[in-house]
Order: sequence, then structure tokens, then C-alpha cells
Amino acid sequence: MDDDSRLANRGATDPLAEVEPGSSQGGPNRSDLGALKDGAAMMIQAGNRVAAMALLWSAVAIDPTDLASHRRLAATLANGGDIDGAADEFARYIEFMLPLGEVGRATLELSYGASMIGSHPALHEAAEKIVTSVRSIVPPAGAALTASVPVITPFPQVRPVTPARAPVDIAVAAPLPTPRLLPKVPFRFCVHADEDRHWMQLEGGTADLVPVAVRVIGADDNIIETRLCIPLAPGEKGHAPSVERTMPGVAWVVVGIPNEVVAAIDAGQPAPYGFQAKVGDEWFSLDLVDTGCRLGRTRSKSAAS
Repeated sequence: MDDDSRLANRGATDPLAEVEPGSSQGGPNRSDLGALKDGAAMMIQAGNRVAAMALLWSAVAIDPTDLASHRRLAATLANGGDIDGAADEFARYIEFMLPLGEVGRATLELSYGASMIGSHPALHEAAEKIVTSVRSIVPPAGAALTASVPVITPFPQVRPVTPARAPVDIAVAAPLPTPRLLPKVPFRFCVHADEDRHWMQLEGGTADLVPVAVRVIGADDNIIETRLCIPLAPGEKGHAPSVERTMPGVAWVVVGIPNEVVAAIDAGQPAPYGFQAKVGDEWFSLDLVDTGCRLGRTRSKSAAS
């Protein structure tokens, strides 16, 4: 096999001859590029190397990094005896690969070119360029790495926009209800003694305030005792003597009282305990009137509450 056949065969059978790393197979001018390569192949088969080289020069002009166009052009030049032209084509391709960061691709292409055309000054220069590119990857000795600090530009202060206030409906407060004056249930009372205990007999109430029960409230608002009232029939006279300017009662009841209550009543002082009558569902205070009745003895009348 002669040199022309060897060069043509290596360029045609190399597994990387039709593939270019990093380049897309589509995009602008790809159809034109394919047509030029196909036309060059037809010209080579027809023995017209001049026409084939013209088409391949046009192909590498359209895409300088197309691997297939580059290798076919280098092989055609070498097969035509233009070893310098083939070496220059390998050097050109390597120079295009290095700025793209394809140092590995450039190294492989240098090895491929050297295997095709052997030693050549253009390939030695290309090798030095590859070495320089490899050395540039590592920073010089003693050079400190400077971390890139992003510059943060403060945003201009933006004055907040006060949102428009929606109209507020001011509700007019309803008038407060008129305070209710709680009534007091009128009662007159007698005090009776039973050995060491004292009893208070109460008669009272009106047609509008009919009591159903009476209770005794301690100083701490605790309920001491609760007793149900006994109704008085109209015109019925109870035990408690009548008192001037008082109406006849409608009910009566007897409750136990402590000695201090009796002492306060006898002294004309307010009783330390309270008394309430239940009318309907409510409890009202009593308006007490002392009849002066004490175990059959009559005392001067005094008011207690």
C-alpha cells in the first residue's frame, strides 16, 4: 500500500473522523456543510483532488471546528504531497480547540497528525502551545488565590407607601338602658328565744311582691339558712303586731338567727347578717321593721336593715 492509500485510509476509517466533540449536528449551515463534504467525497472518488480541496476549504471556512471536514482536508493535502499544508491544517485545528478549553481534544489531534505525517515543525509548535495551555491551568508558584467577593450594591431606600384607609363606619352606640332600681320587700319581725337559740318571725310582702322564700346571708355572702314562706290569706292576722304605716303581710316565715344578730338589733345597730326574699325568680333585700316583740315583752320600735 502506497503513502497516498495509507493516508486516505486512516482518514476514512478513524472512529472520530465523523464526530466532533462539543459541536452540535444541527443549526445554521449544517446542511451546506454536509453537502460540501459529500461533494468532496465524490470529487475524490472521481480523481479530482483540486475540486475536492476547494470544497473542503469551503467546509472548514463554514465551521473551523468540524472534525470530519478538517481531517478530510488534511488527508487530501497529504495525499497530494502537500505535507506542509497538512501539518498547517492540523496546527490550525489545534489552535481553534485550545481557546475553547478542549485541551484533551487538541492533544488527541496532535497525536493523530503526528501518526499521519510524522515529525513536522508546525506540529512541534502546536505541541508547545498545548503545553502552555496545560501550564496555565495551574497558577504560578507563590501566587495567592483571591476569592472573588461579589459586590453587593445596596438597594435604594424606598419610602413605604401608606395604604389608603378605607372609610370606617362608626357605629353609634345604642343608649344604655335605664338603671333598674331593685325593690325591697317590706317585712316586720319579732324575736323569740328558745333556750340558747333565737328565732326571727317575719311577716310581710305585698300584692306586687309576693315572697316565696327567705334566706339568711352571712358576712362573707355565704347562705346560712333558707326557709319557705307560708302564705297568709287575705284578712288573716299573723303573730307580729301591726306597725303604723305598714301594710298587712301576704306571707310569713321563721328563720334562726345567731346571738350577734340579736345583740345588734337590741343595740339599734345594723345586723351583721343580711336577709333576702325570693320573688318569682329573683332575690331582693328586705326592708325590716322591728315590732319590738320579745318573748311577750314589748320594746321600743326601731328600724333594722
